[in-house]
Amino acid sequence: MSGIVGRLGGVLGLFFCIAALTVALAPPAGADDGDGANRFGACLAAQRSGQILLMIDESASLQTSDPDAARVTAAKYLTEQLARFAEDSGVQVEVAVSGFSDQYRNVLGWTTLDESSLPNVETSLDGFRTRNGGLDTDYWLALDGARSQFSEPSGETGGQECRAVAWFSDGKLDFSPRGGVDKPYAPGVDFSNQAGVDQGVAAATESICRSGGLADQLRSSGIVTFGIGLAPEGSSAADFDLMRSIATGVPSPNACGDLTAPIPGDFYLAQDIDDLLFAFDAFSTPGQAPLESEAIVCARVVCEEGKHRFVLDRSVGNVNVLATADGTDLVPTLVSPNGSLLPLDNRSGGTGDLGGVTIDYSWPSPKTVSFEMSNVQAPQWQGVWALAFVDPNGASGARSKSNIHISGNLFPAWDRDPNTRLHSDDIDVPVTFSIVDGQNAPVDPEDLLGKATYSATLVDKDGKSYPIVSDVPKDSIGDPVTMDLEGVPPGGAIMRLSLAITTADATATNGRRVPGTALTPRSVDIPVTIDPPVGFPSLGSKIDFGTVEGSGSFDTSLTVTGPGCVWLPQEPGAQVVAAPDGVDGLSVTSSATSAENCVQLKEGQEAKLPLTLDVPNEANGVVNGTVQVMVSPPDEADRAVAVQVPFTADLQKPLNTSNFLIALIVALILGPGVPLLLLYLAKWFTARIPARALRAQQIPVTVNGGSVLRDGQPFAIRDRDLVELVRGLDKPARRLDLGGIELRTRTGLSPLGAGFVVAKAAGRSGAGSKSPAMHGKTPDARLPLAIHNSWFVLHDPAGPADRATVVLLAGGDAGPQQVNSLVEDMMRHLPRTLEELRSRASVEAPAGSSGQPPAQPQSFNPFGGSGPAPGPQQSGDPFGSSNRPQAGDPFGGQPRSGPPQTPPPRSGPPPGNTPRPPDEPFDPFSR
Repeated sequence: MSGIVGRLGGVLGLFFCIAALTVALAPPAGADDGDGANRFGACLAAQRSGQILLMIDESASLQTSDPDAARVTAAKYLTEQLARFAEDSGVQVEVAVSGFSDQYRNVLGWTTLDESSLPNVETSLDGFRTRNGGLDTDYWLALDGARSQFSEPSGETGGQECRAVAWFSDGKLDFSPRGGVDKPYAPGVDFSNQAGVDQGVAAATESICRSGGLADQLRSSGIVTFGIGLAPEGSSAADFDLMRSIATGVPSPNACGDLTAPIPGDFYLAQDIDDLLFAFDAFSTPGQAPLESEAIVCARVVCEEGKHRFVLDRSVGNVNVLATADGTDLVPTLVSPNGSLLPLDNRSGGTGDLGGVTIDYSWPSPKTVSFEMSNVQAPQWQGVWALAFVDPNGASGARSKSNIHISGNLFPAWDRDPNTRLHSDDIDVPVTFSIVDGQNAPVDPEDLLGKATYSATLVDKDGKSYPIVSDVPKDSIGDPVTMDLEGVPPGGAIMRLSLAITTADATATNGRRVPGTALTPRSVDIPVTIDPPVGFPSLGSKIDFGTVEGSGSFDTSLTVTGPGCVWLPQEPGAQVVAAPDGVDGLSVTSSATSAENCVQLKEGQEAKLPLTLDVPNEANGVVNGTVQVMVSPPDEADRAVAVQVPFTADLQKPLNTSNFLIALIVALILGPGVPLLLLYLAKWFTARIPARALRAQQIPVTVNGGSVLRDGQPFAIRDRDLVELVRGLDKPARRLDLGGIELRTRTGLSPLGAGFVVAKAAGRSGAGSKSPAMHGKTPDARLPLAIHNSWFVLHDPAGPADRATVVLLAGGDAGPQQVNSLVEDMMRHLPRTLEELRSRASVEAPAGSSGQPPAQPQSFNPFGGSGPAPGPQQSGDPFGSSNRPQAGDPFGGQPRSGPPQTPPPRSGPPPGNTPRPPDEPFDPFSR
């Protein structure tokens, strides 16, 4: 019994360590050039949604370096500004909050940031005021936790391509000497003495900074890092050299990682609360860097030399200002275009009015004031504004500085024909660019009162730029131009658009003409695929093996479209750019290795290139890299060209199922399992669809490249769409019928997290709009419990590859704007979702669609199982998991001994090893 209890303690310790995940946030005074914030902002502007992880140090040194918890004040200021940014720009932003020290601990999971959720986010941050007793400052655990956090399911926006982590720390990578410490990157190291600590620091640094190490894993996954170091007066800035190198990729003095382009992120160094506020403010409006200025402090009255000026016109939608000065007891004073003054002197904050412009202000620190200006239609909005700090005692010599955020919420856009595909070596490709607002509505450039210029550049997979237009004046924006793709290699690329706006000139109160304010250029990075030349096959944009457990061989496929021949040669092998420790020798192979055994395609035919990932050793971490796929026209192998296709896989060490089963049984028998049972019951009780009016519409669609068509035309909502209410939601529901589609709630077998909804339709597989999007082997669409204002897609894998049915779920109170946002989200993500669904669905038609016997009636299982009704059943899974495991392992583990057997040719994933989407973490209970 003592042996079992000992194993139980170890397993439960492991279980609760795995259960802790998340992140934190920050930036300060000595800042880099902000390329990371610009890159993150350009992504948000294109994708219209993103995630930012706040990762906050909890080490004991904070008791002396930050006794007043300035980190919390600054982080709360950041979330307030991000919430305003999301509302003003129409971008959906999710945040998560975590802490790190000698472990990584999630405090708040992914939460859509808006006015209603902001208090909950700030409450989570307030808890860090007393979380300052950690034993280590473990960078490795922090970064690995951040990597894992982005694999967690998100609440609203699904799996994101725009992701950033804001990482705050007050010191260097270090450990407190003590025994009994086991670090995953330093096995066997004795941390009980300084020599062991030094060895641990070296091991962590090597694992983070080696070629393809943890830093490169984050960078190759597209995660932007904002590092904020708090170095109080008397401390050494050199303590943050490693942190700076991790965040920016710039040697400080030593290099960290190989992937330094594009710029991985930014780093800020702060000495006090005011520095911290300005650091966080630097990326509080991603892609819209604030206008920075410095001036003197005026003695007794506002003076010209002390003014921070900015010029507004009615194309500017909102203004946010953060300003500080050297001394306390100073009075920041706002000056309107007609010379009226508004002192912002109430340290408790307040609201004022200048010529109809509403001013809301607060004092996040004794020296720093923050205010927002609103009401663009006010008489005094347009003209020359200024802010000045005044010393009422008449002292001189102090300095002031300000960050002024001015946004018109205008974005550059590409009016792309939905049927247009871009081919390498094409010339004179017609393109038209335009301007849209935060709701994606077109804006006439002539309506802008000031100046505007437009630029567009294509950036290929290697980072080479191909200018299309440069500094086009506003009266020419919208004119058709042509794009030359000669020499542009096939593969992924970025269409980088930039819009620079200068507000209209104005006249000051003294009659002097004041030039308009040049706003920070707004950039948008639109992902595009450059297909091989006309007459060659086209390829899917990415190979995704999903989440793979343990070592061995794992199958997936790449969608290819004819005409022509496609194969993956044995040489050169896969180029791995990032991978966890201990997986040297990883490879990607295919049964189609040459022109003689390639995948042959007719014109317009779609097929699958079978692919196998061979993982030599178990590991935790992400693998990113590229493979060289060969394509050629029909019967012209001598004209073959190589296309670099990225691949990714999330490696997970499998759970020790025997240990876990013993732990679970002992816990339930001995009593401590009672709280676990209560968690199960609470989760089951709350796993219901909210009682709220719901409208649903099933719409057949065709996906043509990156476009969604309805009856051959670009998708659009019609007058008779979304008018019927779904029955059964007069109270919370566990099951709904949508005209042949069954929606049923599930909890999954984990007692943690939220339940979900599975949408099943006979003969069709499905995928939801939120991540994780799929459930089970079919797979079926997976949705959040709050299904309102979401969508999912149904598809017959045995039918035409481009045909599907979209199901829109709109809340009964959703207005036209919310419905349009729902449709835009569907049109943006459906092509990729359908591609992933076809890759995951088996080539065998679902039961009932091709003469196979229909599935047995499903019995209700509150824990997410989809087992058959009473009667003879397969053995092996006492929990009713929807993915049947291999014989002998009730948890679905894969055999580990012996060489992998070569499977028969197929295009779908093998039974028992269904790849998970990249945003779905390993859960031993939810197979």
